[in-house]
Amino acid sequence: MTLRMKNAFTLIELLVVIAIIAILAAILFPVFAQAKVAAKKTMMISNAKQMGLAQLMYAGDYDDMFSPVVGHTGGYTPNSFHVLTQPYIKNIGIIMDPFTPASINSNPMVLQSQWAMPPRRAASVYCPSSSTDTSGCAFGLYNPKTRAEITNGEVWIRDGIAGAYKTVNDFWHVYGYRDSTPSLTQTQIARPADTLLVTQANTWSMMWEQDWNPDEAYRYWGDGVFNLYGNMNMNTAPAGRIGENGQKAGIFPTSVYEMTEWPQGINVSVYTDGHARAQKWLAMHSKSVTGPSGVKYLAYAAPEVP
Repeated sequence: MTLRMKNAFTLIELLVVIAIIAILAAILFPVFAQAKVAAKKTMMISNAKQMGLAQLMYAGDYDDMFSPVVGHTGGYTPNSFHVLTQPYIKNIGIIMDPFTPASINSNPMVLQSQWAMPPRRAASVYCPSSSTDTSGCAFGLYNPKTRAEITNGEVWIRDGIAGAYKTVNDFWHVYGYRDSTPSLTQTQIARPADTLLVTQANTWSMMWEQDWNPDEAYRYWGDGVFNLYGNMNMNTAPAGRIGENGQKAGIFPTSVYEMTEWPQGINVSVYTDGHARAQKWLAMHSKSVTGPSGVKYLAYAAPEVP
């Protein structure tokens, strides 16, 4: 009989293989994480595009007019534009933002607060009606950091496209801040490719009708919407939360009442011509246009400025 020699790995060889696998894992895991973020960002752009198309279809059925940002018909939870355009989307999953802690089972106010439409100044009882009055509802008005680092000492007006309506007169938190005002029509938009239609944000109206501005933080009912973000304030502007969290995403502790660090993440938005765009918060807020009166506006929030 012949004896067969059996080959086996030595301990050193096994350790070398394990070390190689560990090195490959250390190299590949960050790549996988980046790929996951890229996939989510692609999904966000697709969702934004779908919401933009829903708005265009809504306008096609309502005399060329975009939907209101919100409608108050009674009850505790108002109907935001998400509810008003749902017949054109027919899938609540479209409004879900994978970069927030919200889930499909979250409170309706939380679900509706993941995306926003910029409301018109005319839809607010607090925003000055004059296009030359920068005493309220203006970018850089309250935060000296904005004036020093973005607007070069100026204050920029901001306006939106979305109106509001209410069939009740209850002065519940948000009811008393809005006037029934129609949205703008597609033909009223002077620069469709630059005018914001729907964007990632932290409330459906960015709280603009209450004179909260993109460079401020606010405390909403004492905490983030139903504690969605924990005991934190949230930036009221489009949030730069893709790829970031905390202050780098525009979410600040309750002790901070002015933005002290610009959001460093990416924001996804769709514009009134229907195209979607992913961009840095600072790039989005560093552009202005000059109105007929010589007053400057945030470029994305100047729908009727040529």
